[in-house]
Amino acid sequence: MRWPEELLLNINARIGVMQLVTPDEDDALRSIVGLADSAAWPPGMGLFAWDIADQYRELVAPSVPFQSRTATQESVLNMIDSYEGAAAFILKDYHHAWQHRSEVTRMLRNLAARLPARKQPLVIIITSPEANLPQELLQDVPVLEAGKPGPEQLRELLHRIAMPDGALQNASPGLCERLVESALGLSLSEAGRAYRKAIVRSGTRGLDERAVRQVMHEKQYIIRGSGALELYPYTGSMNHVGGADTLKSWLDERKEAFSDEARQYGLSAPKGVALIGIPGTGKSLCAKVTAGHWGMTLLRMDVGAVFSGLLGSSEQNVRQAIRIAEVIAPCVLWVDEIEKAFAGQNVDSGTANRVMATFLTWMQEKTAPVFVFATANNIDRLPPELLRKGRFDEIFFLDLPTAAEREGILDVHLRKHGYSMIAQRFDLPGIARVTEGFVGSELEAVVNDAMFPAFRDNRRELETADLLRAAKSMVPLARSHREHISRLRHLVEQGLARNASSQPRRVELDRLAEHDTARKQGNDQYDPDKS
Repeated sequence: MRWPEELLLNINARIGVMQLVTPDEDDALRSIVGLADSAAWPPGMGLFAWDIADQYRELVAPSVPFQSRTATQESVLNMIDSYEGAAAFILKDYHHAWQHRSEVTRMLRNLAARLPARKQPLVIIITSPEANLPQELLQDVPVLEAGKPGPEQLRELLHRIAMPDGALQNASPGLCERLVESALGLSLSEAGRAYRKAIVRSGTRGLDERAVRQVMHEKQYIIRGSGALELYPYTGSMNHVGGADTLKSWLDERKEAFSDEARQYGLSAPKGVALIGIPGTGKSLCAKVTAGHWGMTLLRMDVGAVFSGLLGSSEQNVRQAIRIAEVIAPCVLWVDEIEKAFAGQNVDSGTANRVMATFLTWMQEKTAPVFVFATANNIDRLPPELLRKGRFDEIFFLDLPTAAEREGILDVHLRKHGYSMIAQRFDLPGIARVTEGFVGSELEAVVNDAMFPAFRDNRRELETADLLRAAKSMVPLARSHREHISRLRHLVEQGLARNASSQPRRVELDRLAEHDTARKQGNDQYDPDKS
């Protein structure tokens, strides 16, 4: 049930006090006025709006005149209570009243109990930008959430703003839809600002594809500043990921699973995937390229922002993030280092438990096409209920890359620097042997470090010797994480996770120790394949 219908139902059911959570106050007032003009509105019932600055406004005339006068946040409730007619009173931003005066909470509880028994229907509608009822009112005051506007509202807003200037005169229907899609997740006021700025920047030429980029830029800025989400523009492809062929194949099979055709076929939309491994193995990169490969918006949940702010705001932050993701859907929601969110570290366990319960319940029951891509470095800090089947479709483990995968990763990073015909120019098998135990980020660092001496030597082209020297000067993180890697591999052996790679040969951890010994002895010719 949409919120206007639910609000009208509450009014006819004589619910005395209710809260309407909306980011678009003016639009909500217009909707309520529209309800008051309908046949379902109680006969003779007036409609008033009040705020501490402008005081009373009569939106719909009542059958019994209301003698309004200047009121404070406390006296306004007494004035409403003494009114003998039928009316709905909208109190704007009234949540500030109970934040500072406990007697307001008591008065609202009294009114919530007393108003339904009145002969004439009288209700109080409190509007605020977020749900923040005090504990005492949770059982007495129902909360209605207007949420973010959908495509139809944004389409109407776009035409209302753009038509007077003729900015859509030469726009194709496809462009209009992209402008609507680019504003999903914004409130009407935020979308209006973004559209107006795009119109100003487009000038006399009218709206074009540059306007879509302008709206997306504005949306990225707004979402980042609004809480725990960051819009992460990325258009990468799976070719940017070396190795992990099993994971890439699994993701590729689900590329079309969010389409109308898939729903007609009977496919259920994928819930999400968890990717575990030590830092630097490419987990974050996989999340980014998944969104690019699927052609979806990527949202990154900032775990630090979830737990920032005042007591009780953490649950509000995660609910707000979920609402935005569902409006923007289909999208990929990337929860980076998810163990930091739900391990209860640096926050009280009650807050962590409540946030986890909110998020897990949503993951289990969500119907919106939001694909959750969670990454984790340390499963020891993850609650077991997070990783059970039903939350995620699959759990993958990114192991240390094999020799063949290291060659593939080196190939990717060398091509990023403009090199071609990699196999003919470089001894990739030789470099791969020297870099046993290196993860993707360390292999990228090998390429970057090798370029400095080449640049110094008259900007010459990179050579295999440069890469070998850079590799031999680095000590990979895996050597200090051998026990941790063994625990993660045990998940695969137990059938609790799948290996992201199908390569049969993997780096043996005991050989890393041998490699360390050889390096300390100055044996630059150490070959792990011959040890």
